[in-house]
Amino acid sequence: MAMKFILVFICASLNSVTSVFQCPGDGHFVNPADKHSYYQCAHGTPFLMQCPASLVWNQQDQICDWNTPAPSTDCSNKNPKNCRETTRWATGGTTIVGIDREFGSDASHVGSPFGIFVDGEHGYVYVAETENHRIQKFNFKAVGSLGVTVAGGNNAGNASNQLSWPSAVYVDKNENVYISDTDNSRIQMWAKGATSGVTVAGGNGKGTALNQIGVCQGLFVHEETNALFISDFYNDRIVKWIPEKGEGIIVAGTGTGGPKADQLSGPRGIFIDKCETIYIADLWNNRIQKWEKNATQGITVAGGNGKGVAGNQLNSPWDVEVDQYGNIYVADTDNSRIVKWGPNSTVGVQLATGDTPMIGRGPFADVFSIGLDKEGDLFTSEKRNNRIQQFNIMPETNNC
Repeated sequence: MAMKFILVFICASLNSVTSVFQCPGDGHFVNPADKHSYYQCAHGTPFLMQCPASLVWNQQDQICDWNTPAPSTDCSNKNPKNCRETTRWATGGTTIVGIDREFGSDASHVGSPFGIFVDGEHGYVYVAETENHRIQKFNFKAVGSLGVTVAGGNNAGNASNQLSWPSAVYVDKNENVYISDTDNSRIQMWAKGATSGVTVAGGNGKGTALNQIGVCQGLFVHEETNALFISDFYNDRIVKWIPEKGEGIIVAGTGTGGPKADQLSGPRGIFIDKCETIYIADLWNNRIQKWEKNATQGITVAGGNGKGVAGNQLNSPWDVEVDQYGNIYVADTDNSRIVKWGPNSTVGVQLATGDTPMIGRGPFADVFSIGLDKEGDLFTSEKRNNRIQQFNIMPETNNC
């Protein structure tokens, strides 16, 4: 169903771009460089207009809508050669943010970091700081770089320029920032350079209805379909948000916590591949579940053998990442380690570890989120240590 948004944006701040686009006449025209925006031409002067989050410009109907065909994706299981089957990473991490491990709210510190997003294309790591109620952006190529606030930072609150205990962050290819605004039970999108956000999911109070979010601590935006997926920890489900309906549809879990194949129990971080296969850190079930698109139950691809420290076990996994070879990387939080499970593996390989959190602020303390850049370097977020670390890949250990 098409959604008309032209009039909403007519009063927005207009930026003349005559040097970039030549108006063929007055009216609205396609932006060849970005399908999520269009040009409004008046008296020969073009103004760049943005569609609402994830919507695209439909020139034929002269509206921003969702009625675009999904790109063709080959989802056949080809089992590509695993070039990282024997890869090793540096045993010691480099602290790139929070060198002194002290809580802080200035540009060189973070306060209780939860989720991170690694933008390998531009060389940035984005950090969701729960207790500073903001999203910071750091240049990970420069150790000790100062952070830039890209969302929030105006104290806790529910205004459009505020966040309240943000716990997860995702950044799309246009550098739009999507945030799990946890205590406001909403997902906020801050366009690049914006000073306030717009609600793109939830915002109807905490609850179990499909137009509500309980507690979201993981989200993912599918780059090819622009679909927003939400990991609802409170409601034991993963939902795919349908903007034109203002609500989500359940794509994993039943909404009732449990250990069965069709259930989840406290889902945290999620990763979604090009075919909309969902990988879920199923916290209380101590496993990683894989749900194919349109499946009615998941498959355990890591853990699932009870809580423990053995190679085939996990202990409260908080986050999951998957590389282009199908390797699964897990923040095995209560075991204070990062483990890698190869495709079809029955045991994991430990990549990095630290003292147990119970001892104190050791080498690892509350690793809540992980990320990979395009080279395969591993990044970790440690809430109790108030820092972000980078573990460099050792290229000579690749087997391709």
